[in-house]
Amino acid sequence: MAGRAILTFLPVIGVLGHLDTVPLVAWSSKSSPELNSLSPDLRYEHSVSMVGGILSQDDICSFDAVVVVDQPGLRSSDLHALPTSSALFAILKSAPWSKQYPHVKHSASSSVQEIAESLARRCGSTWTSASPAAGPLDLAENSKHVVCVNMPAMEGSMKSRKAAMLGHDQYLSSELAKINAAFTSHLVLYTGSPLEHQRRQLSPSSEFNSTYTLPDNSTLADAGIFKRYQLFSTPLLVALLVVFFIIVPIIMLAVSALASLQSSVRLDAPKGYSAQEKKIQ
Repeated sequence: MAGRAILTFLPVIGVLGHLDTVPLVAWSSKSSPELNSLSPDLRYEHSVSMVGGILSQDDICSFDAVVVVDQPGLRSSDLHALPTSSALFAILKSAPWSKQYPHVKHSASSSVQEIAESLARRCGSTWTSASPAAGPLDLAENSKHVVCVNMPAMEGSMKSRKAAMLGHDQYLSSELAKINAAFTSHLVLYTGSPLEHQRRQLSPSSEFNSTYTLPDNSTLADAGIFKRYQLFSTPLLVALLVVFFIIVPIIMLAVSALASLQSSVRLDAPKGYSAQEKKIQ
């Protein structure tokens, strides 16, 4: 029973172990020596620094369109959950050049949008911000473009995340198909970023100074306990899972084994024995 609980618990530890990472997928319509020189293993780098490193290559400005897709809360398992028949999978498979980094540390120091805006100024390209709520893209074919696509945040259970990814796949594949048809030379970066509560945890705490003001007590009173305190952190969840799925089953198994023990020594008096006769003698 305890062994089965441990086997059940191992995948959960693997998922929690990558909660602080995001995937980074890059592909382009052409190959280049600078892109080919990227290290195949950059899992210990931050996602923002990796995006900045790719977009700082000398030949990046030679692309007619550079697309940066940012999706808060995106995990590597979300991309793995896409079926092989998805349009995004087909686009990535047919790309002449591609790189995939499944587990890259996320960072709250800066955003990929700021890096993309800097690239647009450096290359003299037209900067465009897009999202599913803003509608389809409309890019002029006679100029270079840097596009930052802000996707909705990924949250919830695995079932809801998979359903959301299928909807996002339709939007992204449709917009990328337009870019592929309009610009024969393009580069696409698809990565994730921390959620809002994760971004607050990653941000370095600022030192107290004279401009610091205490929060309003009325505001704290109106907010719930989950908004004022972080109760369910990753270490706490891991500890609870270890207790309920490993320690508690082991204790229950030990108590059950002790309760089933029976003594083989009988304390009954021998046959024909009389305590009264023994006393008279």
